Amino acid sequence: MFTIPVLDIKSDPLDALLAVVGYRLSMLADSDNEDVKALFADRNVTIEFASTESDIARSFRFDNGQFSQQSGHAKEADLTITFKDSMTGVKLLTKGSLPAFMTAVQEGKLSIEGDYSLMMWFNKLAKHIVPAVPEECKPYLQKAKPYAYKAQKFAEHWVGFAKHKLGK
Repeated sequence: MFTIPVLDIKSDPLDALLAVVGYRLSMLADSDNEDVKALFADRNVTIEFASTESDIARSFRFDNGQFSQQSGHAKEADLTITFKDSMTGVKLLTKGSLPAFMTAVQEGKLSIEGDYSLMMWFNKLAKHIVPAVPEECKPYLQKAKPYAYKAQKFAEHWVGFAKHKLGK
């Protein structure tokens, strides 16, 4: 695995996702959205996401309306979410479901240490991470969906073919 030095992002999928989430959170911290400002206000917490198998960690610092992120483990995290592996982290974070997180805890796919109420708070904040698609763009997305589906099936076929040839 290599690190992109300017951005301090590892080539691991979980670290890349967390870095993008962090950049989006920094945009939200600077936004005029009153709902987001209310969520950021009066918070002084650090949340760390990590993966044991991939040795990945990234922490998000919320400091009274300000936001920062850093690659690596936090000195003192108020909440630490450790995934068994990177892909488990990617799947759970992109799903965005608290029940899925709790199921993963029961299955031993992740561990949570610290203030559990921060999970609920971060879940509220996470609803703002993915921006809404503008109405004028929606017809274009609908037109593109069949092509994306075909491309996905094409890619799956050739990945399967390559795995077969490589004996995997």
